[in-house]
Amino acid sequence: MINKYGGSCGACRTWVEAGAGQAIRVDGRWSSYHHRCAPARTAPPRGAHAGWHDLPLVGFDLEATVPQPMRTRIVSAALTHTDGTERTWLIDPGVPIPPDATTLHGISDDMVRAHGRPAREALAEIGTAVAKLIADGTPLVAFCASYDITALHTELARHGLPSIAWDQAVVVDPSVLHREVERYWSGGRQLGDLCPYYEVELDTAHEATSDARAAVGLARSIAARHERIARMPLPELHQAQIDWYAEQGRDLQRYFDRTGQGKTVSLEWPLETVDRD
Repeated sequence: MINKYGGSCGACRTWVEAGAGQAIRVDGRWSSYHHRCAPARTAPPRGAHAGWHDLPLVGFDLEATVPQPMRTRIVSAALTHTDGTERTWLIDPGVPIPPDATTLHGISDDMVRAHGRPAREALAEIGTAVAKLIADGTPLVAFCASYDITALHTELARHGLPSIAWDQAVVVDPSVLHREVERYWSGGRQLGDLCPYYEVELDTAHEATSDARAAVGLARSIAARHERIARMPLPELHQAQIDWYAEQGRDLQRYFDRTGQGKTVSLEWPLETVDRD
């Protein structure tokens, strides 16, 4: 994070002006660094412990039209199994795809009109596939899961399709896990920011199949490096993430309130029920 106060650089010992460098927690203490002097972050070593990361996991990701999960329309989705099996969907949402969304994930109106499946048809398949995974007790891994799950839930309802029993699901969200194990993290927390730290390959950011694979890789890597996380029974881990996400959200809300940003943070995970701007 940006250093709020001036101080001596923890590496070269010359002065770092307030706001001109980074504040990084090293060995339990905060120090200022010039950007060029900031130490490389290294994840804890992998352990030999067993845990849920040894079990079959399924990655889930989707790309869509807008950032608000209860208003968005899904344009692509992927389910990736750890045995290499994958299912992907390209979907014509029936509404124009905003240019900024196309810039992010590369999916255009022309692409979905030429090659996309009708929304209701594709969403019915996705809903059925996800519901079967939940019924089978298979853990579903999604990075920033509240977006993907809320978007899918809303889209199924929008098209009059059967809902999914999310209260019976076991969801693993690497973004929540990372915030729990790296509470003093400085810097980006997006998928592309975390993959290098956890030594996970991300082929193409904002491509559903690639992101779903990377999400599983992150979940496994975090559990392999943090025995406390890996040893938790999956139902207990799911409940813990509900609690961690709410506390993480309260911390962020306090920051927004303190800085007068006027934003409201959802405390619901993995399914949001209140629409927000």
